[in-house]
Amino acid sequence: MTKFQHFSPSAIDALTSGKRPDPLVPGLSIVVGGTGRKVWQFRRRVAKSTVTVNLKLGPFPAYTIPAARKWAEGLNEAVERGEDPRVAIRRSKACSTLTVDKAHAIYMKAMRRGDRKKLKPRTISDKLSIYTRDIEPRLGHKSLINLTENECWDAVYDKAQASKDRANKMAGELSTFLRWCSGREGRMAGIELSQHPAPTLNSNWFSIGPRSNQRFLNDYEIGWLLRALCEENLVYRRGFILLLLTAARRNELFGARTSEFVDGIWTLPAQRSKNGEANVIALGPWGRRLADGGGKWLFPSSRVDGPQLFGWFSARDRIHGRMESYAKSKIESWHFHDLRRTFRSNASRLGIDNDIAELMLNHKRKGMRAVYDKSQEHELRAAGFAAWESFLIQIAMNCGATNDLDI
Repeated sequence: MTKFQHFSPSAIDALTSGKRPDPLVPGLSIVVGGTGRKVWQFRRRVAKSTVTVNLKLGPFPAYTIPAARKWAEGLNEAVERGEDPRVAIRRSKACSTLTVDKAHAIYMKAMRRGDRKKLKPRTISDKLSIYTRDIEPRLGHKSLINLTENECWDAVYDKAQASKDRANKMAGELSTFLRWCSGREGRMAGIELSQHPAPTLNSNWFSIGPRSNQRFLNDYEIGWLLRALCEENLVYRRGFILLLLTAARRNELFGARTSEFVDGIWTLPAQRSKNGEANVIALGPWGRRLADGGGKWLFPSSRVDGPQLFGWFSARDRIHGRMESYAKSKIESWHFHDLRRTFRSNASRLGIDNDIAELMLNHKRKGMRAVYDKSQEHELRAAGFAAWESFLIQIAMNCGATNDLDI
C-alpha cells in the first residue's frame, strides 16, 4: 500500500529510472527515459483479442496526473469493449484535416455514382456549378469538422449582397451537402461528421419577389423583342431568335456544337439534356440559316476554345430596354426560360397537340404513358416547329423587322 500512496507529483519527481504503474487506472504508467525525461504511457491488451495497445501521451509535468488518468480512462473504455482505440484516433485525425473541399469531392463522386438515387446530368452539373462558383471560394479551405453555423450563414449573407437568388441556391446546396456528410451515406463514405453544423440553412431565406414561372410574352411583346433584336450584335441576335424558334433551354442551345446540326435537324445529346434524354428539333428555313455558322461551336467564344456562355444576360437587359422604348411604357421583366413558356402558351392556338408540344419541349411523359408509349412523333414535332416558325415570321412581318432578322 505504501507504494500506491506515493503516486504523487513529488513521488514522480523522485523517480530516476524505470517504470511505475498508476495504482488507480489500469494500463497507465509513468516511464523514465535514459535522459531522465518522464513520459506517460498506456499499454493494455484489447479484450477478447491478442492485440496490445501501446500509446504515449506526453511528458510529465506538462500532462498532470489527473489529465493522464482522464486520457487513459477513455482508452480503457474502448479496450474493455473489445475495440482498438487507435482506430478511432486515426479516424479523428483524418477528420480534423478533412477540408470542405475534399469532403465535397467525395460527395460529388457519390452523386455521380448514384449510390442511393440516380441524379440527372443537369442536376449534377448545377450542384458542381453552385459549389465552384459560390461555396468553394469562401468555405472550401476550412476544416469540415470545425465548420460553424455562423461561418456558413456569413458566407450566404455576403453572397446575398450580390444576388439573393444565388444566396438561396447556395444555402440550399450547402445544407444538402452537409446533411449528406453528417448522415449515414457520409459515414459510409468515411466522413465522420457527428451532426449538421448549420441545420438552419434555408434555400428560401431571402425573398426575391414574385416568381417568374407564370411569365410569357404576348404577341405585342414578341414583336417588340424582334424589333429590339434588329439592333443587337449578330451573335446575340442569332442566339435569341434560335431560343424562340427551338424553345430550347439556354445552356443546351448556347453550349451546342455545330456537329449536332445535320440537314436542319438538331439532335441534343442525352448527356447535355436536363432530363438525360436526347431531343430532336427540326428547324425551318429561318432556323437553318441561323444555325449555319460553321466552326466547331454554334456560338464560339472569342476568348477560349469553347462555346460563348457569357454576355447573354447583359444582352437580354439591353434588349428589354429597347422593348420598353418601342412600347413607350414599362414591361415586366422576363427571363430566358420564359421564351420556352411563350412557345408552350401559343401551341394550342397553332393547332399543336398538347402531348406533341410537351415532346417538343423535351418534357418526359408521365404515369403509365411513360411506361408504354415510346413513340417519338418526329413528323408531328417537325410540323409543330414549322407552324411556330411561321407564326413568328408573321409577327416579324407585321412589325417590319424581316429584313434585319435574316428571314
